Amino acid sequence: MDSAKATFLKIKAYTTCNPETMSVLSDEEFRNLGVSRQKTKYIKILADAVLSKELDIESLSSKSAKEVREELIKLKGIGNWTIDIYLMFCLQEPDLIPLGDIAVINTIKELLNIHDKLEMEIHAQQWSPYRSYATYLLWHYYLNKRNRKITY
Repeated sequence: MDSAKATFLKIKAYTTCNPETMSVLSDEEFRNLGVSRQKTKYIKILADAVLSKELDIESLSSKSAKEVREELIKLKGIGNWTIDIYLMFCLQEPDLIPLGDIAVINTIKELLNIHDKLEMEIHAQQWSPYRSYATYLLWHYYLNKRNRKITY
């Protein structure tokens, strides 16, 4: 998290963070800002999708979580974890547990002694329709136990 935040702050200090700018920054500029070659490619794919109107970010808030997932997963570099985080933080989806998140998985293992992802999913059903809130609690437990703090 700290690394991602530091990179974002470097980009933000260097330029305006919008699709128009991200699509024209050179690979060298991205590299100098601490962005890997692979992530540079994914950022440009996303920026180009927005600019070409292949992806209408504004419309996502009016769609179901399933529809958002189906739309975003088509873009190379955007996987289920990224979609889960976008749904939870940007679209405030209340009922989602990102079982691709290592902190969530490790905390469930530690607190509940469940080691199989399918069993985790089944167990988390009882937290519905508030699984996102349970996720926040799991994250905070994970960070607190490791003496880590998040500053926004």
